[in-house]
Amino acid sequence: MAATVSDFVVSRLHEWGVKRLYGYSGDGINGVMAALRRADGNPRLIQPRHEEVAAFMACAHAKFSDEVGVCVATSGPGAVHLLNGLYDARKDHMPVVAIVGGPPRSDQRLHRRGHNPPAATHRAQTGQELSELDPAG
Repeated sequence: MAATVSDFVVSRLHEWGVKRLYGYSGDGINGVMAALRRADGNPRLIQPRHEEVAAFMACAHAKFSDEVGVCVATSGPGAVHLLNGLYDARKDHMPVVAIVGGPPRSDQRLHRRGHNPPAATHRAQTGQELSELDPAG
């Protein structure tokens, strides 16, 4: 099988020294979850009970380890649930990366209930731009 965008993202995180990701799976990030399984635990996914906890765990990881914290969540409400932990990291100037999913590009103009575009939500909360990858990869 050919490598996907998600495989590249996971391998790049490993190259950058990321040992753990904190997150909760969902349809919007199936590609990332599959790439993590193929990576054989490098980096390792730690799954809490809720996405919000994942963001706070990534923030705490950054605060206490001097490493970047990484959190993962699916699209829509899953991505929104990361905001409190990301805001905490931002206020404390901690390096945290959020990997969030989204619907296929063909569905993004449908304005489905429960879908919050990750880039627009992030921009509204932080005033910073967010780059997006195609979730199909």
